[in-house]
Amino acid sequence: MRNADPTRRTCPMPEFTLALITVIAIGASACGAGDSGGGYPVAGAPTRSPTTSGGTATLTVKNFLNWCSVEINGGAASTDATVTASVAAGTVATIVATPANSSFQIGPAPWFGVDQNGGAAAPGTDVGSGTSESSTATVTMNQAGMSQCVSVCCQEPGNAPDPCPTTNPCL
Repeated sequence: MRNADPTRRTCPMPEFTLALITVIAIGASACGAGDSGGGYPVAGAPTRSPTTSGGTATLTVKNFLNWCSVEINGGAASTDATVTASVAAGTVATIVATPANSSFQIGPAPWFGVDQNGGAAAPGTDVGSGTSESSTATVTMNQAGMSQCVSVCCQEPGNAPDPCPTTNPCL
């Protein structure tokens, strides 16, 4: 491009601006701006969850007098009176109970409402002994959108003065 006025210099800015816009446009499309299935999703864009096809159900574990430390499916342990977790429907949830502290122990049948029982208290699968013992039970989460309740009790030594329940606290 020849300048008609010899005292003015030509400015290469229009050509530079066009080249910069072209490079940015090509880079943005190559990086997957707007998830079209082949790139990475844009920040804030919803992503597909691998467990939503069957839906979820709420599992509630009633922890008698907060005497156990309860863990659901490997999540954080809690000594709350009620521990809940969202669990994929159609799966089996694993619940682990350990004594909340050295004043308590796992009794012979600490569970209600789990797969291991027929309506009465159930033993679970115990590992260890005394205050270092843990008890594991499972519950099948049958229906999406439905809550399921189980209960657990870590007892005082000799199951006294406050004994564990003999009927299901969930009912």
